[in-house]
Amino acid sequence: MKKIAIGAAIVQILIFVTIALRDEPFSLLSYINTSFIFGGILTFIGATIYVVQSGFFDIFTISIRKAFHVRSTFDRDEMRAPSELLSIPFIPVLSIGSFTILLMGVALFSYYQ
Repeated sequence: MKKIAIGAAIVQILIFVTIALRDEPFSLLSYINTSFIFGGILTFIGATIYVVQSGFFDIFTISIRKAFHVRSTFDRDEMRAPSELLSIPFIPVLSIGSFTILLMGVALFSYYQ
């Protein structure tokens, strides 16, 4: 939980730094737009890691290897499945992205009030 809080704080700092580096004045709308980009990218990366780790692409990979098996130099045991290759924990990335999207939603709600 502490890693997620630190990561969320770092993302918020990056959002403010990105707004400051652009030649756009700081406003609630610029925060909403920038946090949507950061939150969307982090949520997409976390969801992609989850899908790959769940073994969704393992069957596809095995079937492609069988279909295009023309005297390959690799044995079947040498090539690992995509779910075995990716060992990054997806929960922190997905949580930080969701928290950023949540803060963007709160800012968006206050913008239209």
